[in-house]
Amino acid sequence: MEKLAVFLSLEGKKIVVVGGGNAALIKIKTLLEIQADFEVISKQYLQQTEKILKDNTITYQKREIKKEDIKDVFIVFAAAEKNINDTIAVWAEEQKVLCCKADGKGDFIVPYHKREGKLTVAVSTDGLFPLLGKKICENIDLSIAKELYHLGEKRKNIIAHIDDKKERKKALEQLLKEYQTNEKEY
Repeated sequence: MEKLAVFLSLEGKKIVVVGGGNAALIKIKTLLEIQADFEVISKQYLQQTEKILKDNTITYQKREIKKEDIKDVFIVFAAAEKNINDTIAVWAEEQKVLCCKADGKGDFIVPYHKREGKLTVAVSTDGLFPLLGKKICENIDLSIAKELYHLGEKRKNIIAHIDDKKERKKALEQLLKEYQTNEKEY
């Protein structure tokens, strides 16, 4: 089955990251970037991982993961050794918890993404060549993000003042066309 591309709000959701190595560090940095509230559990931590957790006052524990650690959790990131990740995935399925496994075989993946203001672009290769997704993201020009607020205000005005759906769509398409023609003026 194909995966659904989603931008998910994690506000108020309980999140657990399992692992203290490089795979966990990537997830931790991503969660910090979006200011998510999460905790980390691992028997061992890379020095860099532990420093980031301490510097950002993230709750973490040095111990083995237990099945009850993911009870009532919204998402668990299984970023430890393969056998541990596989066990976590089984527990997560039993408890109806979304599981992101480091090998990409969980319920979902976190694709490479690039964010500028309110504009975010995400790229996934469905695990075929993740570094290609990263390279594509690095090369995407998000300079339009600077004009996004202005365009958004114009869009709100069109929606507020044009009741007819066909006319509204036409006006929005015209706004986009004008932007593309006159990018430097915005």
